Amino acid sequence: MQPKTRAFAGTVYMAPLDGSKNRIGGFRKVGNVYPFTLQVETEQKINTSRMRESAGQNLDTRTILSGITGACTLRQWMASTLAWALSGEEVAMSEAGGVVAPVGGTTLTAPAPGEWEPMGHQNISVVSITEDTDTSPTVYALGVDYELNTTLGLWTTVEGGAIAEGADVRYGYTYAAEAGYRVEVGNKTMIRVAVLIDGEDEFTGEAVNAEFDSVVLASGAEINIITEPDSDYEELPFSLTFETLEGKSSPGRINGIDV
Repeated sequence: MQPKTRAFAGTVYMAPLDGSKNRIGGFRKVGNVYPFTLQVETEQKINTSRMRESAGQNLDTRTILSGITGACTLRQWMASTLAWALSGEEVAMSEAGGVVAPVGGTTLTAPAPGEWEPMGHQNISVVSITEDTDTSPTVYALGVDYELNTTLGLWTTVEGGAIAEGADVRYGYTYAAEAGYRVEVGNKTMIRVAVLIDGEDEFTGEAVNAEFDSVVLASGAEINIITEPDSDYEELPFSLTFETLEGKSSPGRINGIDV
């Protein structure tokens, strides 16, 4: 096997574009991306003679551009790239934390044992469930009368406990602030980004940079929300379609390639 004559490493930045192909946010690093490939596809149009004396002869040939496509594989998850893989979008979460006090009118209807019901918030702590009365209310015991999933904010009653199915109980808890991002799934059918690549030739160390004005991402990847035990990591593969903006003759530029 012949050794590679070119090997490139690079950092990829992407910025979302709107339906008019205008940038609507800043560029972000999208983690480890390799390979990032580009393929220019051409098609030959041949004018073949149908005159009797020259039938079948090629009179002239021209080459036309039929498409510019490519592919990339993202090897690090983050909110924006996972959203792209799921034809969705990332939404910033900024809800402040707070306290729900166990007072009159703050009640839940007790579910049957084994049936889990939401309490109103996720990521809760310091949970109190009591009898719905103002006079010496019974304080129910976690693990004896009810069970919790504090991450999801779910509760259920315990078989043989003191909380009867269908009874009204008062509740209180502290809930944490929401920060970071959540991913809305399947609400964007077109994912279009601008791309910048800060690269270098690994043999010579010379800079090889690229920019692409408008790239449509398409992902048919199967995303494992719960992975198999022996999984190393999840890749996010995308097919790419490069678009040429109005007023430009090319969808992108690659700088620093020596001939």
